[in-house]
Amino acid sequence: MSERIKEYKVDYLLTAGECNPEAKMPLPLLVTRVIEVATFHANHLDVGFARLSREGLAWVLSRVSVEMNRWPAVNEPYSLTTWVEDVNRHFSQRNFEIKSGDEVLGYVSSVWMGIDVKKRQSGDLSLLESMRDVISDKRCPVDRFPRVNLRADSPIECGAPYRFRYCDCDFNRHVNTVRYVELLLNEWNLDFYDRHEVKRFDIAFMHEARYGDEVVVARQDDGTGACQCYISRGEEILSKARIIFIDNN
Repeated sequence: MSERIKEYKVDYLLTAGECNPEAKMPLPLLVTRVIEVATFHANHLDVGFARLSREGLAWVLSRVSVEMNRWPAVNEPYSLTTWVEDVNRHFSQRNFEIKSGDEVLGYVSSVWMGIDVKKRQSGDLSLLESMRDVISDKRCPVDRFPRVNLRADSPIECGAPYRFRYCDCDFNRHVNTVRYVELLLNEWNLDFYDRHEVKRFDIAFMHEARYGDEVVVARQDDGTGACQCYISRGEEILSKARIIFIDNN
C-alpha cells in the first residue's frame, strides 16, 4: 500500500462559468469543493464510499464553518488542502486551507458523521480506528461553531416557501448539502451582494430533507453584525446557520 498522505492538496482554477455576479468564487462552489476534496482524501485513505458502503454506512456532512480573508477572483488559480483533526465512533473532524499561491485566502472546519444507510441514523465508525494514524497537527484557526438561536424578542423575517425538486437531491436520495447553502444565500438580493460579501458562514445539518418537502427560511439580525437563520419543515428545524457579511471591496 502506498504512503498515506496526512495533508491532501488539490489545485483548481476559478473559471468564469463558476463565478458569482461579482466575478468571485461563490460560497456554494467552495462547499462543493470541500466535499469533493474530502472525498478524494477519504478514498486515498481507504475510508471513502467504497469502504463504508460495504459496512452499510455513508459519510454525511454535519457541520461546516467557513472563514475567508478574501475570495478567489475569476481566472485565479487556487488550492484546497485538507487534513483530519480528530475521529471517534460517531464523528470525524476535517479541516481545509484555501490558498492562492502562497497567500492564505481562508479556512474551513467541518464535522462529518457516519450514518447507517438503512436505519437512517448515526452509525458506528469504530472500523475506522486506523484513521488515527493520519491525524495531523496542522492548525486551523477557525473558531468553534457558534450557538445559533432566533430570539423571540426581535423581528424574524421569513422567505417564501420552497419545495425541493429533482435537481435538489443527490445519490443518497436526500437534499444535497449545497442546496441548503444556496437556499439561505438567495434570501438577499443582487444589490445587497454588490455591496457585501460573506466573511464567515456556519451551518449545522440536523435533519435530512427529501424530494417534495416544503421548507421556509427564517432569518434574524442578531445585533452583532451576524444573521441567524433556520431552515424549517413545518415545526421541525432542518438546519441552523449564521452568516457574517462585510462590505464588498
